[in-house]
Amino acid sequence: MNTVLRRPSSSSRSRSRGSVIINTAIALSLIVITLVGTEIGFMYFMKREFQKAADLAALAGAQQIRAGCTAATTAAQLNANGASGGVPGNMPTGLTLLPGEVQCGYWDKDTSFQSPAVTGTANAVRVAFQKASPTLLSFFTGNRLISVSAVAALSAPLAEFSVGSKLVVVSGDSTLGRLLKGIGLDLSGTSLVAYDGLAQAKITPGGLLAALGIPVAADIGVGELNTLLAGRSVALGDLLNAIVTLAGQNSLLSSNIALLQAIQAKLGLTNLMVQLGSLADGPRGLFAQIISPGGTGSSALNVGVSALDLLYTSIGVATSQHAVDINSLNINLLSLAKVSVKAGVIQPPSIGIGGIGAKAYNAQVRTFIHVTTDAGLLGSLLAPLVKLDLPIVLDAVTGTGTITDMCTPALQDPVSGKDRVQFSVNRKIANVCVGDIASTDVFSKTNACSYPATLKDMELINVLGLLKVNNHLALAALEATPDAQLTLAEGETGTTPVNNLQLGTLVSDLLGQLTNLLFEGPTPTGTPSSQDLDKLTNQIWDQTASICSADTSSCRAQRLDQARAVIGQTSQTSGLLTGLLNGLGDLLTSIANPCSGVILLGGGDVTGCKKMIKDTLSKTTDANAGGKVSNALSVLAGLLKPVLNAIGESILTPLLTNVLGINLGQVDVNLKSLDCKGLPMLVY
Repeated sequence: MNTVLRRPSSSSRSRSRGSVIINTAIALSLIVITLVGTEIGFMYFMKREFQKAADLAALAGAQQIRAGCTAATTAAQLNANGASGGVPGNMPTGLTLLPGEVQCGYWDKDTSFQSPAVTGTANAVRVAFQKASPTLLSFFTGNRLISVSAVAALSAPLAEFSVGSKLVVVSGDSTLGRLLKGIGLDLSGTSLVAYDGLAQAKITPGGLLAALGIPVAADIGVGELNTLLAGRSVALGDLLNAIVTLAGQNSLLSSNIALLQAIQAKLGLTNLMVQLGSLADGPRGLFAQIISPGGTGSSALNVGVSALDLLYTSIGVATSQHAVDINSLNINLLSLAKVSVKAGVIQPPSIGIGGIGAKAYNAQVRTFIHVTTDAGLLGSLLAPLVKLDLPIVLDAVTGTGTITDMCTPALQDPVSGKDRVQFSVNRKIANVCVGDIASTDVFSKTNACSYPATLKDMELINVLGLLKVNNHLALAALEATPDAQLTLAEGETGTTPVNNLQLGTLVSDLLGQLTNLLFEGPTPTGTPSSQDLDKLTNQIWDQTASICSADTSSCRAQRLDQARAVIGQTSQTSGLLTGLLNGLGDLLTSIANPCSGVILLGGGDVTGCKKMIKDTLSKTTDANAGGKVSNALSVLAGLLKPVLNAIGESILTPLLTNVLGINLGQVDVNLKSLDCKGLPMLVY
């Protein structure tokens, strides 16, 4: 069979050549696209490498920022460029991080990054550079500059601390009992020793909020956290139970019941609430306003806080502005004056958490002492003649501790090398005032001694209608001293120096100024009425009955001598006279006087005795302030003056030492925990 071979036509050959060209073009296009994609991908890879190098350099620099910007810059460069001896860096080969590409500054959530630092101390490092990326395919041309930046900040150092008045340690006192006594709550009948075990237990604010069922966002800011805490109040009982449970002391749950009942019984209240936080201008809560420059709310939530501090401070906040009676000091003074004493917390203590600028406060404890002449004590004769009304407000030591510096090399302990915190402690000590204060303001106003806004003039004394003082007294018996500086390591307690003006000086200064106010004014003018003289005469004569009571010349003579001694002594005690009482010699017994004279000369009787006394009381004597002063007035003033001394001995001194247990002028600052390490973190 013959096969016929035909040559392809020209059109067929053209079609074949066209398909090859198309396929080749497609293949070449795919190769180009692949190469371009590879180059672009390589540039993205290099951008990630650049960014990684910037991130790691910023973190390395931030870790050294507290040692200064030079140290931080060096650390960032070493991390990026490597070191001699073959230590590799993180910058791509052939590239170098320059000193000018590293900045030191300050970062926080609100102001972002500042360089140089303006708002606070440098705590962050910014690494920013623009460099040409190495190429994978050198035949591609174009702009290959890559710009990256990173900011790393060191988490703010945080401290937890408390401030309190220096307390007198009494044998047998529990720690909690001593602390509560310092805020006017003497729970001596309640066993509190078991609570001492809480002193070593640590609780985080975050854990406490979770136990109380209060949700907190993980990324909450410091300002938001302060607002959240200040806006929440919880029942004291619930808070006490949460504290002991978190501290692993479930056995104290039953003790909490007895403790709460004892507090409620003291105050006469049942619904005691605790505000958890504080704002700058608002009422104080359990935690003072948290100040953490460059820090976050979450870091403050994770600080360990002493469980005992939380318990005591919670009680202080719950009982704030509620007064309790100090029954041991509700007494009669010299059978002339009646004293009632109440104490209460005006501003509660608070726990300080934060960095530089953070504050903590001790409790501002106020005592209200009311001294009045009581008709039942004076008797019906003297009561109309004498009126003493002394409302006394005494604010014991108030202290504020503020962190002024922390965690710097200069503050480190030279021996142990421990990090430390520097505190400035402001003390305002024992403000005292006497005058008219509305009952609603006594335990609710922090500035109760502010005249004339809260403190008003009133009649403090009225004797025979002649000696009258309508006035007030306001003094800082122990003036605020310059702020004390304390530098403490974690776990240490520092005490401010003793104030030079001691307790005895405080009391004598107050009584001295009060005496001057009541008795050292212009000489009272006028004379008592005959009826008033009769009442005073009868009172003096009746008191001599303790000598003898027989109606005989001998007994009357003894009683007249006693009356003369009383009149002479009390008139001198008043301090109103320049010398001896005029007419005192007229009371000397003689055979001719109408009190105890002999029968042959007309005898004597009680009426005659009283007449002699009345005649002496009706005279006047030269006064210290010039002019003449009524003898009767000087006698009654002399009766009242010892009451003022008794206020110091029987009320003020035992109140400040035994009841409140306070060493005046001294403040304790306890640094509970301190975290100076700080972790570098990328913030941008």
